[in-house]
Amino acid sequence: MKQTTQYKNTTIGKIPIDWEVKKLRELGDTFSGLSGKNKEDFGKGYPYIPYKNIFQNSKIDINFMDYVDIKESEKQHKVKYGDIFFTTSSETAEEVGMSSVLLDEVDIMYLNSFCFGFRLKNNNVLDPLFSSYLLRGENIRKELDVLAQGSTRFNLSKSQLIKLIIPIPPLLEQQKIAKVLSTWDKAIQETNVIIEKLKKRNKALANKLFMDNDKKPNQKPIMQIVDRIKNSFTPEENTLYKQIGIRSHAKGLFYKEAVTGKSLGNKSVFWIEPNCFIVNIVFAWERAIGKTTDADIGFIASHRFPMYRPKAGILNLDYLLYFFKSLKGKYLLELASPGGAGRNKTLGQTEFLKLKIPVPSMGEQIRLVDVLDTATKELQQYQQKLSNLKLQKKGLMQQLLTGKTRIV
Repeated sequence: MKQTTQYKNTTIGKIPIDWEVKKLRELGDTFSGLSGKNKEDFGKGYPYIPYKNIFQNSKIDINFMDYVDIKESEKQHKVKYGDIFFTTSSETAEEVGMSSVLLDEVDIMYLNSFCFGFRLKNNNVLDPLFSSYLLRGENIRKELDVLAQGSTRFNLSKSQLIKLIIPIPPLLEQQKIAKVLSTWDKAIQETNVIIEKLKKRNKALANKLFMDNDKKPNQKPIMQIVDRIKNSFTPEENTLYKQIGIRSHAKGLFYKEAVTGKSLGNKSVFWIEPNCFIVNIVFAWERAIGKTTDADIGFIASHRFPMYRPKAGILNLDYLLYFFKSLKGKYLLELASPGGAGRNKTLGQTEFLKLKIPVPSMGEQIRLVDVLDTATKELQQYQQKLSNLKLQKKGLMQQLLTGKTRIV
């Protein structure tokens, strides 16, 4: 790679002097997805590319297909290698016109009715693999944001799409850019595979450890091993208060925007105390649980977020949190949350305190936490690696797809 020094001014900004600028209409033609189908036609027949496959992937995943019955007399557009697909509608302009390219040779395959396709006249002008990166690049996404129309819902028409102006590097450079970015994609994919394996391993490890403990005669009701913490106060009308929330699926605490004491009205609120197990009683059955730390001092929560501090020398906070992340813990939270789905499945705090959980010695609790912490840290390292790879790829795309860095 080397820096280029010769640029020219164009309608889309400065680009290398040997790059071209073209409107999409000069490179190919649009086509529609499925039409005239009803619900009885789906679930059988020929494969078609669903909306999510396009929205979620810059390259079509041919293993992620739905099926539709197509009669011989029907005139429906079949897709083929090199076709580019675009989403046409979304609640935000930023998500309209998400593109995906078909990079596999297929026999008979169709396109869903909520997207449209674009077929290149010549793959030697715009390389299909290169286009999968170019059309998801930051600059092109900004252009598509401008072309999207709407207020409460945004739409992108075929007539708007073909106005899109794109830079065209020489074909060989396109292929080299795509090859470099594919290297990052491969690393991202491999890291994702490792992360999924580690998630499954960690889940199985936690379940086994707590199931082994469950077989021992060390069950104690929660009311005997925790203290309820309630530091209530009366909000002042003109004071701003920072609130916490708890994500479901044991993903921990998050912070909400500050609100005035006046807006809290007569709601019962409490100061967050550190080193407590905290739960959202409305979504406890979805494991909306977490632990508070010193970083949460100064935040508040409503009565829907009761806090429990483990008794010193009897219960380790991290052990308690890991337990309720396990399948056995999830089962007990559901057991103490009677009712229907959603907000009708509120955790009964009396029932919660009656729940019995395995409480081995503190030494055994700490050993178990150390094992699970080690497994968790390994997962976090790979998650950080994935984040870094994505950030590197984003920066590299911005450099390569604008010609700021050349590959020659």
